[in-house]
Amino acid sequence: MRDDLWTLVRFLHVLGASAWVGGMIAIGAVAVPAARAAGDRDAGRRVMTAAGRRFGVLGLAAWVVILVTGFGLLDHRGLSIADLGDSEYGRRILIKILLLLAMGVVTVLHALWQGPRARRLEEAGDLEGARRWRVVGAVFDGFLLLAALATLWLAVSLVP
Repeated sequence: MRDDLWTLVRFLHVLGASAWVGGMIAIGAVAVPAARAAGDRDAGRRVMTAAGRRFGVLGLAAWVVILVTGFGLLDHRGLSIADLGDSEYGRRILIKILLLLAMGVVTVLHALWQGPRARRLEEAGDLEGARRWRVVGAVFDGFLLLAALATLWLAVSLVP
């Protein structure tokens, strides 16, 4: 039974990562082009706002699941944070944790600061200011995608 429990924890960890990264890819590859193809800037904005809010709920849940199950898996292997610098395996786990935390911070900045600021500027008619803040958003998006892919690479590199 104990093996089944840890199989479930690993499953939830992978499911969380799949939802997080898959959701980001779906937003970028499906929702953004669909919003742009809407033909109406306001309609596109509504599509992206709705998609972003829905993914925000899923993404937060996935992020928490990844974090909780990751620490559970560390404990199951008899490792603590203090042990992570002692081996190549541990250093890869530590980098994964740091990337996950950085992605969490950037996501919060994106959702609560950059996105609303760009939207307010656009609604106020300051299209140049809104464009600059959308560039910041694109930088955030690029970081999130690259960090997520790096984290996945590190994860698969841990399996012999």
